[in-house]
Amino acid sequence: MKKIVKPKNRLAFRIWLEKLGYAIKQLENGFSAKGKCTKHNYALVLDDLTGNEAAYILGQEFETHLRSPDFIEIDLSEVKA
Repeated sequence: MKKIVKPKNRLAFRIWLEKLGYAIKQLENGFSAKGKCTKHNYALVLDDLTGNEAAYILGQEFETHLRSPDFIEIDLSEVKA
């Protein structure tokens, strides 16, 4: 099975889900994340970093978020009001 996130990012992924408003529930073999107003309502992440499709999609969004630059400079002089 595909890994949801890299092992070194496991804790950061969990914190990121909490910041997005997901309720985290610790399970015997991983954790579940349940969100109310999100596109992916229920994500399951197991200890071996596999899980359901929603968790995989959220993991890809998280990994993309990590690769994004912190600051993007935009030249607004060319924008017409």
